[in-house]
Amino acid sequence: MTNNNKNSNGPKTDEGKAISSRNSITHGLTAKSWINDTEQELFDATLEELNQDFNPQSHIEKMLISKLAECTVRLARMQRVEDAMFDLASSESAHPDLSIISLSNNNEDLSHAVKDTSPIKLQFNANEFTKKMDLLDEIKSQNFDDISNWSYIESNMQRTAKHVIQECLDNNIRLHNFITKKTSQSNVMKIILVAAKEKDAVKENTNNPILTSSEITESSKNIKSSNLHKYLDSLSQTLIKDLQVQTVLKDLDKRIQQIKNSAIPDAQKLSLVQRYRTADERQFSKTLGELLELQKRRKASS
Repeated sequence: MTNNNKNSNGPKTDEGKAISSRNSITHGLTAKSWINDTEQELFDATLEELNQDFNPQSHIEKMLISKLAECTVRLARMQRVEDAMFDLASSESAHPDLSIISLSNNNEDLSHAVKDTSPIKLQFNANEFTKKMDLLDEIKSQNFDDISNWSYIESNMQRTAKHVIQECLDNNIRLHNFITKKTSQSNVMKIILVAAKEKDAVKENTNNPILTSSEITESSKNIKSSNLHKYLDSLSQTLIKDLQVQTVLKDLDKRIQQIKNSAIPDAQKLSLVQRYRTADERQFSKTLGELLELQKRRKASS
């Protein structure tokens, strides 16, 4: 069997050498030539300083000093590459989704709820959080058996009454119709369909006379207590979900920063950089030792 690499000493033609050089530069870490003007300037400056420090007298001493300058540039390159890797890892880890998953304790439903929050609302609102917490506390403090009609809510659950009336005002819909629509759904698909219809209804209602608070509550006596109970239970679940989302958003910026600060590059790539760095450090130390020994002998023989 013929070994095609037996007598191969690398590319022979100028074109082949150019391609090889490009490949080396593409790799970056082991580039034989300087990959930018900054590296060339660092090499020139380092070489000048080393010549001043060691005052080489022989060709071999000059070669060793040149090798020291080369090692210095490559070590600076390793540091630059490693810094860039950490910066990249930090940037990639800064995506809010990663922080949301972390803060949600891997609760997929909660994670999706936060992600589905509109960009405008994707931030913690202390006032809204407090209002919703107070509203939920008010509902939870009630015995539903005591809630027989809307008048009870008006008299004993002022926060809830204010919230519901505001919802009706926003949608220009009477209280009786609002509660009926909110409690007549038996499954998620129907809720989605009704929500779409309600949006259309709101658009249609823009051409209708704007209802006042008194007009909204005119038919409140006709609301069944069972529907009020269903609505309050549904509202409680919505508030709990909103509060959970807000709790995540409250610490989102802090968690994003924590994840960024703890981000680590790909282990395999980082290991490769560190191996090259170690090799260059050993080469620098070895070369420096040879230079010092050579100068010591020269001075001893003079």
